[in-house]
Amino acid sequence: SGPHGAARVAPTPAASVAQVWKVVGGVDKGGIVVRTGEELSSPQAEARLSTGALVEELAVKGERLNYRLLRGQGPEIGWVAIRLSGGKELVARTDEKP
Repeated sequence: SGPHGAARVAPTPAASVAQVWKVVGGVDKGGIVVRTGEELSSPQAEARLSTGALVEELAVKGERLNYRLLRGQGPEIGWVAIRLSGGKELVARTDEKP
């Protein structure tokens, strides 16, 4: 097999390492709105997800992110908008680790 056998490992992280997102929006409001379900019509969570929080991606459906809280203040699990209708990002992918 030669030296090329085991070396050809894809540069992507292992499947067990989920994508981490950082909350970059909501600076003036104390965080971003969290909903309990995927739909925009689903109930709003009692607390906002704090700006600067790190969350783990559970699912992405269109412009909605289903997350699990890693670091910061806010609901443990919920759905947030990835960006506002105007295009301003609320959460961004990051390489930061919690």
